[in-house]
Amino acid sequence: MTTRVSVPRLLAAAATLGALALSGCGAGDPAAEETSPEPSASAGQTTAEAEPTPEDSESASAEPSESSEPSPSESASESPEASPTAAAADGVCTSDMLSAVLETEMGGGAAGSVYRQIIFTNTADEQCEITGYPGVSYVDAAGNQVGAPADREPAQSPEVVLAPGESAVAPVKQTNAQNYGADCILTDAVGLRVYPPNDTASLIVDQAGTACASEDIVLMTVAPTKPLSP
Repeated sequence: MTTRVSVPRLLAAAATLGALALSGCGAGDPAAEETSPEPSASAGQTTAEAEPTPEDSESASAEPSESSEPSPSESASESPEASPTAAAADGVCTSDMLSAVLETEMGGGAAGSVYRQIIFTNTADEQCEITGYPGVSYVDAAGNQVGAPADREPAQSPEVVLAPGESAVAPVKQTNAQNYGADCILTDAVGLRVYPPNDTASLIVDQAGTACASEDIVLMTVAPTKPLSP
C-alpha cells in the first residue's frame, strides 16, 4: 500500500522548520547581543570641566597674585625718613661761609707752650654744620706752608650747627719753636692756614711769629670744633 502525502502539507512543514532554524540562530549569536559603547553625558561634562576655556584663562591672568602686592619693607623704602643730621643743617660750613680769628685763652700760658683757640663764625645767611677737626699749619709771607701741620688731639667730636652769626671754636696748643734748637730751622711765619672741617678750601688767620721749617718737628696740636661758650 502506497502512502500519499499532499504537496501543500510538505510545503507547510518546510516553512515551519525554516522559521525554527532562523530563530535558533538569532538567539545564540553573541555578536547580535554586543553593542558599541556610547560616551555618557556625565563623562562628557567631566572632560569639559577639566580643560579651561580661553575665557577662564583670561580671567585668571587678569587677577593680581599675592606676590604682586608690595611687601612692608618695600613700602617703607619708598618713603625714607630724613636723618637727624640732614634735618639739623642745610649743609656743611665752607670757607666762603665763615670768618676765622685766633685768640689766646685766658690763663692759657704754660711752660714752653700756649693754649689758643680758632674761632669760626658763620657769616652766611643760612645755617650750616661744622663738625670735626680743622686742618692747621703755619704759612710764610708768600703763603707757603712752613714745617709740619698740626697733629690731632684725641677727643670727642660733637656735632655743631651754626645759625647765621653764631660761632664755634677749635682749641689749639702751640709750642715755642725756640725749644728745639738748631734742628728746628727757625723761620718767620705771618699766620695760620686753616681748613674748616670737611672742606678743601682754606682761610688765612693772622699770627706773626716764628715756626720750624723742619717737617720732623710738630709745633701744634688741634682739637675738634665745639660750640662757643657764652
